Amino acid sequence: MLPTEEIIPIVKTTIAASIKCNTHRGYIGWSSCDNICMDMKDCLDMCAETLEMCGYMATLEAATYTLVSGVKLASHADSSSGMLTDVIMCTYELVDKCTKEIEKQDKQMRDQALALIIKEAKKKVFDGWTDWRYELLKCGICLCDEKSAKKFEKTLDRLLEDTQEDYFPEYKKEKDLIVRYLIHRHIYGEKNTQDELYQNIWIDELRIIAIKDAMESKNYDEVEKFCLEKANEEEAWHYRRSDPVDWNNILYDIYKTADNIEKQIAQAKKLLLMGNEKFWDVLKQIFIECGTWDENYERLLHELKDSKRTVCYRSILVAENEKKRLLEDVMENPDDLFYYGKYLVKEYPEQVYELCYKEISESCAQAKDRRDYKKVTKQIAQLIKWKGNDTAKSLIEELKQTYPRRTALLDELEKVEKKL
Repeated sequence: MLPTEEIIPIVKTTIAASIKCNTHRGYIGWSSCDNICMDMKDCLDMCAETLEMCGYMATLEAATYTLVSGVKLASHADSSSGMLTDVIMCTYELVDKCTKEIEKQDKQMRDQALALIIKEAKKKVFDGWTDWRYELLKCGICLCDEKSAKKFEKTLDRLLEDTQEDYFPEYKKEKDLIVRYLIHRHIYGEKNTQDELYQNIWIDELRIIAIKDAMESKNYDEVEKFCLEKANEEEAWHYRRSDPVDWNNILYDIYKTADNIEKQIAQAKKLLLMGNEKFWDVLKQIFIECGTWDENYERLLHELKDSKRTVCYRSILVAENEKKRLLEDVMENPDDLFYYGKYLVKEYPEQVYELCYKEISESCAQAKDRRDYKKVTKQIAQLIKWKGNDTAKSLIEELKQTYPRRTALLDELEKVEKKL
């Protein structure tokens, strides 16, 4: 394991050498950018080891150097693979972990670490990367006392002076308000800064903080109000079902925590009809516990079908083994026939073969090149796997007769015909 003081020159040398090696005629392509990112990741691993050895300031300096290098790279390299963003996020996690440890140390080290973070965040490399700049500043908040907090806010003032040059000055002002509130909360506490929080409740990040505070106080009416204000102003297509901090998802969690069964059911149904199939099981469990599942089952299925959330509806039909309903829905709308057919072909082979015949014929009519023809023959191959040999044979003969001059199609049909 390296002595802590050696980490900084090693990180600087490694990153500089990697960038030089992977720059070709002044350009860094996506694979070269990924190579640099892997070297940066190695540097972060060394930083993490140094942190475990209590080399707090060395870790912080090396980690912030890596961060600044990553942000600089984002401005002129092809980072489309997403690896650079992942490395930058890992760097923030390390910086945050480091400052949390420095927070427990003496004032001299805290002030030194805060000064380093402010110095790095002020660098020009962060111009145009507002999120990343203010994310770094957030990491320094835990190091503030009342005196250093005032110096911190002067830095924020200077950063705001350049707002007019930004493409989105309002966005920068929003980030500024968030950091200022977090500083005030850190210094003066939650209760003494509640007015400031509520004054800026229109900012999503602060609204979520207000929601968490109200949840801890079991003030469920307040939480519901905060969520409903946002959920009601957004259209259904804004719903992010896998995001735990989506307003509608938070609302359900509130009702569950508050043990409000009636509102739980209403919100779960709303989310189900917005396409989140997870809430089918939620509703099922609630209704079974209430002894009302049988009377709600049919109605829920009808409402889900009417909601036009086809994928969600069909997923539920598969889960509930409702094969007849699934067949009816696929016959109405054959989208994804070759996915859902596997659930139906055993019980309803003739209907599935007929649907496949029609779907493949229509696909072939619209096909224009060999790539399209391969998709058609792939569907025929699937039909053969489902033991629809007779249908496949008739279909192949018909396509040959209908399109005798499409040599590429005939070639692909001959290949699939060998599977019969």
